[in-house]
Amino acid sequence: MFIYLNTGNGHRAQAQVLKEAVLDYAPDVHIDLQNGFSEHEHFSHKILELFYGLACNYIHGAWPIIYGLGEFAPFQKLVRYSVKFQTLGRLKKLLREKQITDVVSFHFALSPSIYDAIKAVDKNIRFTVIATDPFTGPKAWFFNKKLDYLVASEEFRQFAIQKCGVSPQNVTVMPFLLNKKFRTGISETEKRALRRQYGFDETKKLVLLAGGGEGLPGTLKIINQCIIHRADFAVAVVCGRNKALKKSLTLLAKANALLDLHVFEFVDFMDSLIKMSDLVVSKAGASTVMEIVSLQKPFIINTYIHGQELGNMRFVVRGGGFFIRHSADIFRKINQIFSSPQAYQECLSRAQKLSIDTDISKVVKYILEK
Repeated sequence: MFIYLNTGNGHRAQAQVLKEAVLDYAPDVHIDLQNGFSEHEHFSHKILELFYGLACNYIHGAWPIIYGLGEFAPFQKLVRYSVKFQTLGRLKKLLREKQITDVVSFHFALSPSIYDAIKAVDKNIRFTVIATDPFTGPKAWFFNKKLDYLVASEEFRQFAIQKCGVSPQNVTVMPFLLNKKFRTGISETEKRALRRQYGFDETKKLVLLAGGGEGLPGTLKIINQCIIHRADFAVAVVCGRNKALKKSLTLLAKANALLDLHVFEFVDFMDSLIKMSDLVVSKAGASTVMEIVSLQKPFIINTYIHGQELGNMRFVVRGGGFFIRHSADIFRKINQIFSSPQAYQECLSRAQKLSIDTDISKVVKYILEK
């Protein structure tokens, strides 16, 4: 059983990636992909899933307060018991009825409940926690010092050992769980073919603005800078579920015909958009960062979630990417990067040096051979 919560897209996405990879390697293995809350637990969905989205995307300053509280043991216990009250009975039932032999948790808020359910049902059930935050994250990931943890960086491994007291033998560095669509780049010929397929000018530089389900914060301001300064590059914007943003951008595109602006809602070809782009401006979400880094694109981050995504931002900046908050500064940096073939090539070379291990067969073998 692979179990997750929908607080952000990364937890379920990584569970799905690992499920597909395991089935490619061993088709006879049965994997049950489960949301930690059943569809009938409306209270839990609203409190832990909906409120998370609001705190991260709309209520300025809310998430830093929550994150800070989460570093204290009493607050962790409060969350732990609140989740356990909602999930423990169902988890025990699932373990029994589905005859589960192995559980992999993709969310720190669920792991204590899973641990207690396993103790109650069958202590021989193997339990692994995969930390979906690659570089920095809450201490709550490592609530039990004796569990088996997989992390995506030595930086987070040392955090688990030094700050959370986990034994070194209990925390292992493994590749980040990245969808196979983002693990292979394309040639210039393939890049031009993609642009033709999706209606982009093959001769212009292309900037992608993308920020997850709610769109990228500050998108309108960046586009206004493009209009004011008569940008000579094309722009693709993914708005997600943000219908207001899509409507505003569509109107701007119609009113400013000289701006080569392409507006999308949710897309199932994000990999193609990144591959055909010359530069990406995005948030510092774990999956987003790894996807862009894996495809070796020059990268500007304009925002990150306090604490949790700090390591992602630092990783990009250490590798030659950029963290820039203000729209005018972002536009200036894009112009600077595109100012000459040499300037762009230097930026591209730095992006190509920031490599990551994407061989998730290592994770598959680890899970199957426990």
